[in-house]
Amino acid sequence: MATTLLELRQITKAFGPKVANDRISLSVMPGRVHALVGENGAGKTTLMTMVAGTAQPDSGQILVDGKETRISSPQRAAALGIGMVHQHFKLVPSLTVAANIFLGREHTTGGRLDTARMEAEVAELSERFGLEIDPRAKVSSLSVGQRQRVEVLKALSHDTRLLILDEPTAVLTPGETDELFVVIRSLAERGCAVLFISHKLGEVLAIADEVTVIRDGRTIDTLPAAGLSQADIARMMVGREVLLRIAHTPATPAEEVLAVEDLTVVDDRGVTVLKSVSLSVRAGEIVGVAGVEGNGQSELAAAVAGMHPVDGGRVVLDGTDVTAATVATRRQAGLAYIPEDRHEVGTGPAMSVAENLTATHTEAPVARRGWISTRWSHAFAQRLIGVFDVRGAGPRTPIGTLSGGNIQKVIIAREFASDPRLLMVSQPTRGVDVGAMEFVHNAIVRRRDQGAAVLLFSADLNEVMSLSDRLLVMYRGEVIAEFTQETMSEAAVGLAMAGVPPTQDKVAEAERHHEQVIHQLGEPVAAVSAAAEVDTSVAIEETGAAGRLPADLSPAALLAEGGTDDARHKESAGQWLRRTARSVLTGSVQPVVAIGLSLLIGLVIILALGSNPLDAYDQLFFSAFRTPFGTAGFIAQFVPLAVLSAAVIISFRAGFFNIGGEGQLFLGAMAGAWVGFTFTDLPPVLLTVLMLVAGVIAGGLWGLLPGALLAYWRVDIIVTTLMLSTIAILLTAYLVTGPLRDPEAGLAGSPRVADEARLPLFSAQYGIGLDLVIALLVVVVLGLVLTRSVWGLQVRQLGEMNRFAEYTGVSPKKMSMQVMALSGAAAGIAGVLFVLGPNGGRFLQNFSPGYGFLGITVALLARLNPWAALVAAAFYANMMAGSNAMQINAGVPFPLVNVLQGLIILSITAVFVVDRRTRDRVLAMLPIRRPGATAVTTSGAELADAPAQGRGDATPVSARGAADRSDPRTPSDDGDPTVGSRTPGASADQAGENR
Repeated sequence: MATTLLELRQITKAFGPKVANDRISLSVMPGRVHALVGENGAGKTTLMTMVAGTAQPDSGQILVDGKETRISSPQRAAALGIGMVHQHFKLVPSLTVAANIFLGREHTTGGRLDTARMEAEVAELSERFGLEIDPRAKVSSLSVGQRQRVEVLKALSHDTRLLILDEPTAVLTPGETDELFVVIRSLAERGCAVLFISHKLGEVLAIADEVTVIRDGRTIDTLPAAGLSQADIARMMVGREVLLRIAHTPATPAEEVLAVEDLTVVDDRGVTVLKSVSLSVRAGEIVGVAGVEGNGQSELAAAVAGMHPVDGGRVVLDGTDVTAATVATRRQAGLAYIPEDRHEVGTGPAMSVAENLTATHTEAPVARRGWISTRWSHAFAQRLIGVFDVRGAGPRTPIGTLSGGNIQKVIIAREFASDPRLLMVSQPTRGVDVGAMEFVHNAIVRRRDQGAAVLLFSADLNEVMSLSDRLLVMYRGEVIAEFTQETMSEAAVGLAMAGVPPTQDKVAEAERHHEQVIHQLGEPVAAVSAAAEVDTSVAIEETGAAGRLPADLSPAALLAEGGTDDARHKESAGQWLRRTARSVLTGSVQPVVAIGLSLLIGLVIILALGSNPLDAYDQLFFSAFRTPFGTAGFIAQFVPLAVLSAAVIISFRAGFFNIGGEGQLFLGAMAGAWVGFTFTDLPPVLLTVLMLVAGVIAGGLWGLLPGALLAYWRVDIIVTTLMLSTIAILLTAYLVTGPLRDPEAGLAGSPRVADEARLPLFSAQYGIGLDLVIALLVVVVLGLVLTRSVWGLQVRQLGEMNRFAEYTGVSPKKMSMQVMALSGAAAGIAGVLFVLGPNGGRFLQNFSPGYGFLGITVALLARLNPWAALVAAAFYANMMAGSNAMQINAGVPFPLVNVLQGLIILSITAVFVVDRRTRDRVLAMLPIRRPGATAVTTSGAELADAPAQGRGDATPVSARGAADRSDPRTPSDDGDPTVGSRTPGASADQAGENR
């Protein structure tokens, strides 16, 4: 009896509370093809990564040749004879076949590459395993099927005894699949074990000797493939009867909805990817587009959706030429689009389910006058979640934590709710489990029957043939064949996908070849054919809602049906308090840990300086509140930090790293001061308002400029904001030392503004004035705009750093300019508030200790949460206000504050990285979390903490550390005794050192 090659015993792998593999056992014998099947999220890929050495089990044993082994790396796996071919090819297109196969372990002679030897070995491998390939050919010139051969040869080049194939036929034509199966069977006959992972159950039955089914991370059963049917496997995978392939019902086509005429598209490389493509889709029919990936299908879908420029031809939607129209215009004309890439295009992964659903439904009652109703948006989301049977989701659930099938249901729900005239669906069931496939297929047919025109793109031949009323086949950017339900066959469509005209003789030849392959595999033709057949006549009770979708899924209709007083959508005060407290506690962990680490390091520094750290920290954090003077100093620092952190959050949430806040602050202050000392005859209130407006305009324009450069010329925004910030500071320095210099200022400053225009103080002793009120008002308004407005939702979409915003109809160009202009305007307000406040009265060149950069540190500490930024600004302001007292009373130099600020930024970045890597591991060790664990293949734990409103924890990496440029020394007033009592507490010589 042959010894087991690979044995897995009780393998468990968890990501925090999410259990991917739960005590899985599996045995693989040499010379056998062992299929591993399961729903998306069942744990197949996670299990294989541990066999391939890219992950380690939490518990259990891996035995190779009967000996327990730790597969610590892919190199160790290769040494054991284990090779894996991933679903997505890992090849370098610019290199040859031989260079790719030996990449990282090249043969050399005398320090030079031995190309001839590598090519000879590849040729020998190719001949030995029947995988014909030219070792000298560049990978970029190969077909998809040939690239698959290269991947297999690469895996076999290590003297492989166990070959793992992950979805190997996903991008192959039927003919290429037959050829691959011949190779797999040949490998098995040579004694190689093959682990075959696929969701194509017909192929599993055609090639496998044994089948192991896993569900929810657990082994359901291992059975011989002989005697099993697709329905048997699907039942084990899902736990119920599943309709694998719906019976095609006749369509009733009506008027033409979409007409594509001679469409030509050139990609970014200058390659023509669509060549005069023409097609039409009528209401009440499904037109499918088949073809091997990379033949222009993705570009065609993007061009119809308005997400790819068109170089020739026309796109006509419902009688209107939309060739040059925006995505938003096409959506308004009746287009709904379910894209192939759910994460990069179809969703904002860090955003909540409610935010993803309302992204294209900002009409009443979900939103009114540009403001979103949280209650109604959540009610709308809850209704769609129920109607479309989205499992494990609530309105506040980050969509990225859901399984692929449930994410697809959310996208379908959102697009169906727009009542589309044209429904364009691309790869509808890619990465979707068997149960969700049934739902998706029924939903598409249901929408067709409700009168929509459906354009379907799919690389799954069975799927596209089953659903389509008419089928077009694309090859190298052209439509080369068209079929109806009466004329389409797998052989004919497969030939067209390979670029071969499907003539009667060619089709007959292809069918004969397929039968020969089946006989070569050693399986009776009848048995394989029976396994491949799917009974579409079985009456199965529908799960979900695909068969009972309401005709009108709009927010108004759904919410009217649900009732305005639906108790399910009302949150009690206790629930709100618990949720808020949980959110606050969760969001506070990283900042608190970062601050704690920084203070601990600071403690060591203070001890090294010979001072008492307790006294130093007492003075640093509490001295400001012991005297009115200290409180005034605290407020002097808080006002600009609060406003500037809000300005930073606006741009960072949109994914724009505006590190030019300092320059925008300076220009806003200068513009406001110029108005204040130039138009002194105006009424005081009007003059004050005009000064604020001038600051807003100056800062806004200085922010708009880099936004426009990014939008139209793609100039890096970090470079432009930093450059413009320097220019602004140098410009104001020139003005206050040249044409606008006031000799009476004492320091480099402008003439005084009209005293009557200055903002009043409510308490001169404590420095509490109208500037504080305005600052708080600005922060609150900006916070509400970001978290409650339609515009703020669009900002968060843009901040996902994918194409979700563009896909939903948001113009990235317009938004980039709007976001940067508003961010700059907020910074400009902060500058004017200094001029109008008790410590200003004029523009002073040294008024800022680096507030523009400090605002970045405050925003990062707040994790880009506008409400938490108020607390973070108060924390920083308190440190800055207490720095002098620390130096005077504790003997610790005030630059320690600079050190602490830098440490906090470094610490919060480090904590964020470490947290992502270790949090799941730590949580996995907590027994209290285990009973509620659920199975997924990838960890979503890091997203579980995300605030419901946008990406409060999404810290732009490029901006980290920018605040290290800041100099947090407090400013001085201009020495005028008439200025209010708020004094930041810095001496004149310190102020003179600034800038």
